Amino acid sequence: QLVAQSSNALPILAGGTLSLCPVPRNKIFEVGTTSLGLAAIGSGFVSNVGDIQQVIGSIPWSLSILALMTVSIREIYYFGVEYKQECIITLLTLALMFDHNNHVPFTFPLCALGMSILAAGKLFEPCEEDLVPSNSEFLAK
Repeated sequence: QLVAQSSNALPILAGGTLSLCPVPRNKIFEVGTTSLGLAAIGSGFVSNVGDIQQVIGSIPWSLSILALMTVSIREIYYFGVEYKQECIITLLTLALMFDHNNHVPFTFPLCALGMSILAAGKLFEPCEEDLVPSNSEFLAK
């Protein structure tokens, strides 16, 4: 039952994360990330309604994976691949987790590790670094 509850919360949390993270000042990026984030959030709420899960299937899961992949790509774009190896691990494992019914062994723990490292690293990054791409210049100071 705990796994079912976390699967229901994942689209809401992943979509919320994507919706809140800064993206490059480009209408295509802004509209695309906001739309994907809101779609993931909406699918998470809809999937909790009675028998609708049979109708929408694994759409909430797939939107969650896409949202988390977009967050990882954004991190690599903003900070550079040399500083965001955890995002590479996360991207590779998320790609293997795309099919909700067939998971490759060890993808969940590796993805959780990558996302945990990313989240912990956010504690040490200055907030203004998240607003403009900088290749982690704050580390050189």
